[in-house]
Amino acid sequence: MSTAPQVVFDAFHPMHRANPYPRYAAVRDFAALYPIRPNILMATRYEECSAVFTDALWGHGYEEGINPFRPGVAPDDVPGSMLRMDPPNHTRMRGLVKRAFVPRNTEGLRQQIEDLVNTLLDTAIEAGEVDLMEAFARPLPLTVIGDMLGIPPEDYPAVQKWSLEIVRGTDPDILQSPESLARRPEAMREFEAYFAALLAQRRKDPRDDMLSGMCAAEDRGELSSREALGLSVGLLIGGYETVSDLIGKGVVALLRNPDQIALWLADPDLAAPAVDELLRYEPPVQFTHRVALAERELAGHTFARGDGIVVLTAAANRDPAVYTDPECLDITRFAGRTPAPRHLSFSEGLHYCLGAHLGRLETQIAVDTLLRRVPGLSLTDEPVWRDTVAIHGLDTLPVRLRD
Repeated sequence: MSTAPQVVFDAFHPMHRANPYPRYAAVRDFAALYPIRPNILMATRYEECSAVFTDALWGHGYEEGINPFRPGVAPDDVPGSMLRMDPPNHTRMRGLVKRAFVPRNTEGLRQQIEDLVNTLLDTAIEAGEVDLMEAFARPLPLTVIGDMLGIPPEDYPAVQKWSLEIVRGTDPDILQSPESLARRPEAMREFEAYFAALLAQRRKDPRDDMLSGMCAAEDRGELSSREALGLSVGLLIGGYETVSDLIGKGVVALLRNPDQIALWLADPDLAAPAVDELLRYEPPVQFTHRVALAERELAGHTFARGDGIVVLTAAANRDPAVYTDPECLDITRFAGRTPAPRHLSFSEGLHYCLGAHLGRLETQIAVDTLLRRVPGLSLTDEPVWRDTVAIHGLDTLPVRLRD
């Protein structure tokens, strides 16, 4: 395969931050596998991205020391225990926490989420004009996952700070400043020290939360203290950052497509499939990566063990070979008896997102309630996009909630 492609991949340039999708389309149209480095290619189309996700021999490779994306980075410096693990450790860790996220249990949070959404909106509507990220999209998922874990509300500001620093640290190293690269392991150590103190408290005073459950798993020999720290960080970031980004970006997409708001309000049954369309159209996680744990064949290319692939899910989600008019927001796309093929925003296979149902539930309640309570919702200025590319979201979202 040529190492000098005719199409330049520049989607991560700051000028494309608000709308990288045309640049994703350019590389998707050019090739199913786009060369990044001699041992790293990027999958740009749905078929190849799905094939990687559903093949257990595409993993993370940190534990075996074969991850080519961050050479020299210690596994413990990768945020979130499960994000650096492959089976059997990944299977063991996932089994310890998956019960909390099964639909039956997350549905039990519906009333709590509805109450919180309305409380936040009461305050925002009274203010009239707010940054919707600060007033609504961030505090909702942070409170939900914070309560599940057992984080005291007074600690949320510090947690938000560490979380943002780690989100920045998930971007490709080549895009980060030396200061950011140095800060990443420092932020991890600070965040883990915070959770270590909380876990110590729960060991003395167990409660009905996930941190107490981790302490019990340690006592049973099912979880190491080091794993508990990484798991705590990973669950917090996964349950907070991605949901807040989905809500924020989803609101912007709808405001720019008012016909879709009218459809949503006219048919309450569209709320759930509409969230999946928002996930397809504006995925919080734009790409991830995998490492060949054994020789693999994909799109006519042979990957040796230790070769890497970037899975550009944001491009796959708009693949015209799979979706009709993929650049259009269509909240009916996943509705009815013949919905479109499932989007890849939650991954597939072994690493399918544990919190998928909870994230959908929070977003559905949040956006549906917002649209129904604030029919005149409007932007007061252009949103400001965060300076991150892997986890793509908004810094500010200035809106008016009343005339």
